[in-house]
Amino acid sequence: LLNASLELVVLCYLLRRQQAEHRRKTMDWIHNVLNIVAPPFILLLLCLFLPLFRLPKLLISFLRSFFFTEDVTGKVVVITGAASGIGEQLAYEYARRRARLVLADIRGKTLTKVADTCREIGSPDTVTVTADVTDVNDCKRIVDSAISHFRRLDHLVSNAGIASVSRVEEYV
Repeated sequence: LLNASLELVVLCYLLRRQQAEHRRKTMDWIHNVLNIVAPPFILLLLCLFLPLFRLPKLLISFLRSFFFTEDVTGKVVVITGAASGIGEQLAYEYARRRARLVLADIRGKTLTKVADTCREIGSPDTVTVTADVTDVNDCKRIVDSAISHFRRLDHLVSNAGIASVSRVEEYV
């Protein structure tokens, strides 16, 4: 009886081991098939359906830019952080569209070069203000400069970034 029980346990163990090996082989086969079939299938689906989803958005974007573009010719635009980066490129774009500009930044020398370039590109009038946007009085001075020089303010682009340089340990 003990031998029969032991043989039954061994048979059950071997059967389970054989089933586990069969499952492993089956899963390996499924993984191999998916690794071969899935990437081209997904790529094909992307090629077919992505344009269908992007085309309406692209069309709407084109129509908006064509029909709803604001004419900023002669409008007064204040741009903070205009000495470099995004602010500088915004200043150039508004200058191309013949807007009158008030450029503000903490770096006055660089700001003067940007203002000269804006005048060359097409801005009829450009004013520079050396100011620190973290100071409330400087912010008021920027707006007051626009109002006193142009008698109005149409657009304000608050672009100036405030960054502090320090080690990670100081934040923890």
